[in-house]
Amino acid sequence: MKVLSLTWYKILPAVFGGQKGIACFNKSLANHFPLTCLCSHNNELPSDTPYKVLPELPVSKWQFINPFCWKKISRIAQQEKATHIILEHPYHAIAAYRAAKKCGAMLILHAHNIESERFRELGKWGWRILRAYEKWIHRKASLVLFKTSTDRDFAIGHFGIKADKCLLIPYGINRKKKADRRAARESIGQRHGIPFTNKILLFAGTLDYQPNAEAVEAIYSKIAPALEGKPYTIIICGKNGQFVNRPHPMVINAGEVTDIDEYFAATEVFINPVLKGGGVQTKNIEALANDCNVVCFEKMVDKEMVIVAADKLFIAKDWLSFLAKIEEAVIVSSKTPDSFFEYYDWDKIIQKLADKL
Repeated sequence: MKVLSLTWYKILPAVFGGQKGIACFNKSLANHFPLTCLCSHNNELPSDTPYKVLPELPVSKWQFINPFCWKKISRIAQQEKATHIILEHPYHAIAAYRAAKKCGAMLILHAHNIESERFRELGKWGWRILRAYEKWIHRKASLVLFKTSTDRDFAIGHFGIKADKCLLIPYGINRKKKADRRAARESIGQRHGIPFTNKILLFAGTLDYQPNAEAVEAIYSKIAPALEGKPYTIIICGKNGQFVNRPHPMVINAGEVTDIDEYFAATEVFINPVLKGGGVQTKNIEALANDCNVVCFEKMVDKEMVIVAADKLFIAKDWLSFLAKIEEAVIVSSKTPDSFFEYYDWDKIIQKLADKL
């Protein structure tokens, strides 16, 4: 058995949630089966990657409709003697389907969300075309991996796929030694001039992604003004933020940071005012893994997370309740339960897939 992971964009080095999701998935799966990752030219090859990386795809979305790119993918699948092709996201569906047919491989779709639903929520014009394309590849794949039961149930209901070809493979975490919270608080406090009496509220993400950009806008326009005069400091971390020239006394725009775990360790509450975009919110998972309380809207959490995170999640229905949940979250101090780490453990997640294969 040999796995070909078809990944059209940059995942190495893995910095952001989506990149980590695929890179860690491949790394864990490579402990069970030989694996080759076919990806774009702009991937960098770290020395400790336990699988083969072939950065031979173009850095362009035109590759999805390029027959020469389809032929290259089929040729590489045959050269690698792939028995299983894992398609990351649905965009290269035609190429993956052709390659699987040519080399007699099992086609597996790794659906990180319902992409057409995300497009619809973001107001992108082509969502209906993508819906038809996505439905086609969900039905052609022999196995579909979903991040949440919400996405799985949507696909069963709207794409007409059978439940027995669906498998829940959540975004995982690698449990590690956590940073010293007091030391982290002192370090971050000194770096940004935050009084030690202030509670830190953190938001992090890729800030030029529309849902995250709108969340930052809400921090400045709704959250910070409502919390004025209270002993809180809001820190925003992430690249491509365009908010430097919009100062607010409670908000610090830290930009892209080298050690996000230190910021998590210094934080009492992770606030996630994202309202749309679909899929799993990896930022929530990473915050919970670092023992932060998380305040978010109900549509941004799946029922599995609600169960395993227990009282670490503070779920809001509207902006008024979001502010109230922040006030609740800052006074609750508890560790993230073991049930969370057991559910999101990469080794256990990948073992389910290995057993299925």
